[in-house]
Amino acid sequence: MARRKNSSDHEISEILQNAESASESSEDDIEENYESTDDSEEPDDVTMLSSNISNSSDEHNSPPPKRKMPPPERKWKEGSFIPTIEQFTITHSGISNNLLNTSLETPFDFFELFFDSSFVGNIVTQTNIYRNQTNFTAAAKTAPWTDTNIPEMYVFFVATILMSYTKKNRIKDFWSTDNLIATPIFGRLFTRNRYLSLLRYLHFNDNTCATPGDRLVKLKPILLNLKEKFSKSMYPYKNLEIDESLMLWRGKLLFKQYIPSKRHRFGVKLFVLCDCKTKLILDFIVYTGSTTEIKDFPSLGISESIVTTLMEKYLHVGHVLYLDNWYSSPTLYETLHDMKTGACGTVRSDSIGLRKILKKLKAGEKVSQFTDNLLYLRWYDKREINMLTTIHNDDMIRTEKINHITNEPVVKPRCIVDYNSNMGAVDNTDMQVSFSECVRKTIKWNKKLFFHIMDMTLLNAYIMYKEKTGKRLKFLDYRLEVVREIVHKFGNMKKEGKGRPSLSSTPLRLTERHFPSRIQPNGKQAIRRRACIVCSRTELGPKKRTDTLYECVECLCVDDCFKKYHTLNRF
Repeated sequence: MARRKNSSDHEISEILQNAESASESSEDDIEENYESTDDSEEPDDVTMLSSNISNSSDEHNSPPPKRKMPPPERKWKEGSFIPTIEQFTITHSGISNNLLNTSLETPFDFFELFFDSSFVGNIVTQTNIYRNQTNFTAAAKTAPWTDTNIPEMYVFFVATILMSYTKKNRIKDFWSTDNLIATPIFGRLFTRNRYLSLLRYLHFNDNTCATPGDRLVKLKPILLNLKEKFSKSMYPYKNLEIDESLMLWRGKLLFKQYIPSKRHRFGVKLFVLCDCKTKLILDFIVYTGSTTEIKDFPSLGISESIVTTLMEKYLHVGHVLYLDNWYSSPTLYETLHDMKTGACGTVRSDSIGLRKILKKLKAGEKVSQFTDNLLYLRWYDKREINMLTTIHNDDMIRTEKINHITNEPVVKPRCIVDYNSNMGAVDNTDMQVSFSECVRKTIKWNKKLFFHIMDMTLLNAYIMYKEKTGKRLKFLDYRLEVVREIVHKFGNMKKEGKGRPSLSSTPLRLTERHFPSRIQPNGKQAIRRRACIVCSRTELGPKKRTDTLYECVECLCVDDCFKKYHTLNRF
């Protein structure tokens, strides 16, 4: 579909080596400013690797690199192609058998499958170590600090999740007492300074155990743990998809990417493997430039090796994989076919190994050619569409769309119809997460990536919750239920202060229903009196103390004061 320029492996190597020499921003800088520069209008620097693991599948993207070994000679034929389709041998797809018989019921139960006490405990340990071993500024070091614990860290996470429901310009505004923007739940969960301290010192791996050259070293234990849990929690259905996801980041970062077709355009790129039916995220790879962790296959290029790395656990059982033209190539599809895995996707017309089609097509026309197990089809709709598949023939089928000129159903190749119905799982997860992402502004990219992956985890937990319980709950409501359970289980919410409520909440007194009642006696006083709040706090006259036998939430004189308190904004 999209056309791209070819680049050699030698050029790729030079680009990656040059990228390596660029200076990275320090990740151990003290997070004095909790507001980010990552939302600026223009990016500071963007890694545009024209031929490596860089851009998405559209006209702005670079082509996949040439493979390391010469491609085999293929004999392309014309005529009817009969695909060899492997049988899907998995008898049980969905939630893993070892989880089906458990007592998982509540939203938090499913979230806890991933963020269990051991997982959170590791974060707690590393956060405490980081606070005690790092040389912070004198002001930061002398600030009050007590080591955090697992319950507090759970509440810290849900406070961050809650922030996505109430958008504010500054973090400190969540603790504002201004009636116009007040959100009192945050003050009941944490003091502002405690939350900011936890955000400052949040850490995931011991700096003393860092591996030189590993750009994900600060997140390594977290990533490995969650990737393993993703793959074990649920076995996918037959159809799978690999596509790119992008986490917004506009600050300085060596491996920041620019993908025009994505919602955020600038950020940290992830290669994501999804189940087409449930949209569950099965695995992902974080792109870090030349140090991206993929397994090397001598006969495959970089983009193709990404596919085989993500698919490693799902080969040889008859899955069908849908890809866009950044990954597709005859060599990859034949490799997958040899591993009993079908493949279908768009492909660049100048991809190595394809025979050029010289025939000019008119709207609605198609032309195809094939090898022993591979079909290459070109169909002209509003433009040329090139498809590569190992599981389809060149049949045309009717769709539900109607041609408004002829009033007849629109006819398309079957492979294109199947591709359109199965691709989009990764984009769907991006959209779901973007509606309520808990990513906070921070000058630390690794913390922002952690919160992004926490959003992905919440989405996976939500999908599993629906699969097992059958309950139809919206994702936003599911997140709130997780928050509610964690607050109930781990939160030590501060109670409302004793005595009279603050006057900052008084606008409610002008609209609510109020009834005066006699102050009830207690064990010490048979007749009780209290000071009238209007008499003692008036702004329009001299203050005085007047004791009264009656009250109405506040203590009020029944005569003029009761009327003033419930009808005047200022009394």
